[in-house]
Amino acid sequence: MLPKRNLPLKILILTHNYIRFRGDHAGLFVHVLSTGLLKSGHQVLILAPHQDKLKAKEILEGVEVNRFRYAFPKLERLAYAGNMHELVERSWINKFVFLSFLFSFVICAIHLIFKKKVDVICAQWWIPGGLVGYLVSLLTRRPLVVTAHGTDIRILVKSRIFSDLASLIFKRAKYVTTVSNFLKKNLTRRIELDAEKVKVIPMPVNPKTFDPSPLPQQKRKRTLCVARYTQQKGLEYFTKACKILKEKGIDFEAQIVGEGPLRTQLQEEINSLNLGDQVSLREVVSQEKLSQLYAESYLCVLPSIEEGFGLVLVEAQLCKRPVIGTASGGIPDIIEDEVSGLLVPPRDHISLASAMERVLTDDNLAEGLSEAGYLSASSKFSPETIQAKYSELLT
Repeated sequence: MLPKRNLPLKILILTHNYIRFRGDHAGLFVHVLSTGLLKSGHQVLILAPHQDKLKAKEILEGVEVNRFRYAFPKLERLAYAGNMHELVERSWINKFVFLSFLFSFVICAIHLIFKKKVDVICAQWWIPGGLVGYLVSLLTRRPLVVTAHGTDIRILVKSRIFSDLASLIFKRAKYVTTVSNFLKKNLTRRIELDAEKVKVIPMPVNPKTFDPSPLPQQKRKRTLCVARYTQQKGLEYFTKACKILKEKGIDFEAQIVGEGPLRTQLQEEINSLNLGDQVSLREVVSQEKLSQLYAESYLCVLPSIEEGFGLVLVEAQLCKRPVIGTASGGIPDIIEDEVSGLLVPPRDHISLASAMERVLTDDNLAEGLSEAGYLSASSKFSPETIQAKYSELLT
C-alpha cells in the first residue's frame, strides 16, 4: 500500500487516451475505471491531450476531464488513434510536436497537483503517461502508480533506450499494475523489478452497456470478430478458418468490426478466398451499437497472435455469447478452456476452424459456454471488483 493518507483520495490520472464524447471508444476502459473510483468516494481528475473541437475542461459522468494544449490545432493529432509511437517514428515534425506534448503534459500536471491538492498520481501506459508521471512525481513528491497495458510493453524490445527509460519509471513507481498475468511476466522478464511490486489488475467493463440476451435463433449463424486490422490480431487466420468452414458446407456468416492499416489487405484476402458472401468488414461503432452486434451474433472470436488482455472477449461474455480465443497473452486470464470458452493455439487456422465448427453446430455447447462465460466475466471484471482492487492499492 501507499503511505497512509486521508480518505477520500484526490487521484490524478495521466493518460493520452480517454473518451472525448459519449459513445467514444478511445480509452473507454480508463473512463470506466475512473467512474468506479469516483463512486467509491475518491475524487478523480483526468489529464489528457487536447484535440481540435474538444473543450479544455469538462465533466463526463462526474469525472473532471482536463485537456492540455501542445501544438497548433492541426498538429494536435498524436493521441486517441492508438498509433502515437508510429506517428512519432516516421515524422520529424511529429518528433518536435511530441517534445512539446511532453513539456505541456508535465507543466499542466504540476499545476493540477498543487491547485487541486492531489494525493496520488496514476499514469496509464508507461509512455507517455508514465514518463510524465515520473518527472512530476520527482518534482512534487507525490506517489506514483503506473499501469502497463500491452502496447507499451511491446516497444521495450525496440531499443535499449526504451528499456532503460522504462526501468527508471517503474523503479520510481510505488506500484506497477498490468492488465494480465502474461504482461506481468513479460515486464518482469525485461525489467528487473520486485515481483511483489507488480500487481495484476485488469481493466473493467461496464456491464450496463452490454446486456445479456438469449442466443439468437439463426439459420445462418453469425460469428463476430472485433479487432484492429493489424498483424498482431491474427485476422488472416480467422479468414482462413472461415474458408475451411465454407468448404465443409457450414452455413454461416462473419463480421469483422474494426479499423487499422491492414484493411485493404484484409479485404483482398477475403476476396481471394472467395468469402465475399460469408465475411464482411465493418467500421468501428459506438459501444451501444457494438452491444447490439454482440446480441445479433451467435459466436465471438479473437484470433490474436499476441494479446495484452482481450477486453472484447469480456464484452461478449457479458452479452452471454460463447467465445473462442487464442491461448496467447492475457486471453487465458479471461477464458478457462472448455468452461467459459474455447482456447486454440495462435497462428493455427485449422484448430480455430474446428473450434468454430463445434460451437456453431452444437447448441448445448454454445449455451454452456455462454452461461459460464457470463458468470466469470460478471464476477472478475465488473467496475466494482476492479475499483476495489485499485482502492486497496492506493489506500
